[in-house]
Amino acid sequence: MEYRDSDLFMPTSRIETLVDGIFAIAMTILVLNLAVPSINGPVTSASFQSAVYSIWPDVLSFVLSFVLLGVFWNIHHRTFHQIEKVDKILLWINMIWLLFIVLVPFSNTLTGGDYGQFPLAHFIFNLNMLGIAVFLSLNWFYAVRRGLIHKKVDPVRISIYKWVYMSFILITLLAMGFSFIIPHWSSIVYILIIPTEYLIERQMKS
Repeated sequence: MEYRDSDLFMPTSRIETLVDGIFAIAMTILVLNLAVPSINGPVTSASFQSAVYSIWPDVLSFVLSFVLLGVFWNIHHRTFHQIEKVDKILLWINMIWLLFIVLVPFSNTLTGGDYGQFPLAHFIFNLNMLGIAVFLSLNWFYAVRRGLIHKKVDPVRISIYKWVYMSFILITLLAMGFSFIIPHWSSIVYILIIPTEYLIERQMKS
């Protein structure tokens, strides 16, 4: 029996469409974790102000998670511009990656509200980020190894991408370590992703 190329590979557009849909849902669900503060007793300006201040950890967690999801979506989008076709293994690498993406609203909830003071809550969130970083890296490493990227992609760019993705893993590992030292501020290290993404932007335009 003769197999056609379409039987062995999938167009990248199918993965990109799925990714867009799941990211849109995950980023929307994040806001559902923000609840209007309840006030016990008479509602006064002071009590309302106190109630609003009480939800700032939830707001901070929401903003951080939303921005990180935006960054990961953008990087995945740009990565798939370099990939020509998708085989079965690359498909499942992306499926497992999306599993970690849809877990973000859950792990984000743990870092705010009633559990934000516990190091384990922040560790779980950062562990979630590690899973995203690892499978995003694996996505590129596997595509390169199996020759699934476009032939026009410069080998220098391929090498730089590898170091960029490895840096994501190191950043998340650093955040995991800080989870037990400065839990509430452990996620501050994710600001390092911004210059890393900028490096990708420059490489894409070069």
